[in-house]
Amino acid sequence: MQNLTAGTAYSFYVTALDAEENESGQSNTLEAFTIQQPLSFLPLLSQMGVFGGNLSDLDPANGVQLYEINSTLFTDYAHKQRLIRLPDGQSMRFNNSNLLPTFPDNTLIAKTFYYNLDERDPSLGKKIIETRILLKVNGTWLVGDYIWNTAQTEATYRETGSTEAISYIDGNGNAQNVDYQIPSKQDCFTCHNNNATTFPIGPKLRNLNFIPSYTNQNQLDYLTGLGLLQGVTSGNISVLPNWEDETLLIDDRARAYMDVNCAHCHQPGGSVPPGFFLDFRLETAFGDTGIYANRGEIIARFQSTLPTYRMPQLGRTVIHGEALQMLNEYIDSL
Repeated sequence: MQNLTAGTAYSFYVTALDAEENESGQSNTLEAFTIQQPLSFLPLLSQMGVFGGNLSDLDPANGVQLYEINSTLFTDYAHKQRLIRLPDGQSMRFNNSNLLPTFPDNTLIAKTFYYNLDERDPSLGKKIIETRILLKVNGTWLVGDYIWNTAQTEATYRETGSTEAISYIDGNGNAQNVDYQIPSKQDCFTCHNNNATTFPIGPKLRNLNFIPSYTNQNQLDYLTGLGLLQGVTSGNISVLPNWEDETLLIDDRARAYMDVNCAHCHQPGGSVPPGFFLDFRLETAFGDTGIYANRGEIIARFQSTLPTYRMPQLGRTVIHGEALQMLNEYIDSL
């Protein structure tokens, strides 16, 4: 049998031919289910089936879906492209929560980090640094990172961290220099782990519940229409506020920012040192967050760049000025 789809049930029967090509009668109908070949991290990004055509164009391959999130994580002003690939014929499923859906085995989630050479004119090109990938294999999420070469023609799987000097022109025409930190595999577990369980951070249903730039339709409804999401409509899910939306209440903006940038560590089971417990999840009642009691410490750490003191410690080497201004306003309002 050839050209069968993985993860699919088939009915079949068997016949036989003798030496004179006389055909026997049919056997009873049999049932079989084809298994998925588990995903794994291959040496080169081009082997992972994430992108089609020229790798540096970042064009999603067939079966790979672009997605966006409403309130984003800060990583030294880097841009991010987010992609997801599900096994053929399978979907993400609602699990009675506005947080992460249930992902089928052999799901691939990719996030590529890059800088435009000149923010005033993105057509001048970009510097792609890394593509981080999550693979769900036998119910467990695996983490991996692919580091792009100087020629921007390929990226290679690597588990060790490093620092890469980045220069670009910002939207105001000013030259900016960043010592961009590429995480080690162990660094990834710092954020993507709770109580010894690895998980994605960004694609929570409430953070997907908005109209993204690539369609004029609500993203949850759009993904449902593609068959990539089941059991949910946009009207049944809350919305994680966009912290950059200045028309929203300052409380909502600040709590959204801390939810997406801090709560993966600052929640029960997260990688927070003993004695400095905070719970930055949006759903946590304010009185249980510890924000007010630690308001001075929060601001001090957000405006620091010292590796052992700043917050967040990973993914940030420069001060996030816009967020710091917003958080100062929020803390002053308490």
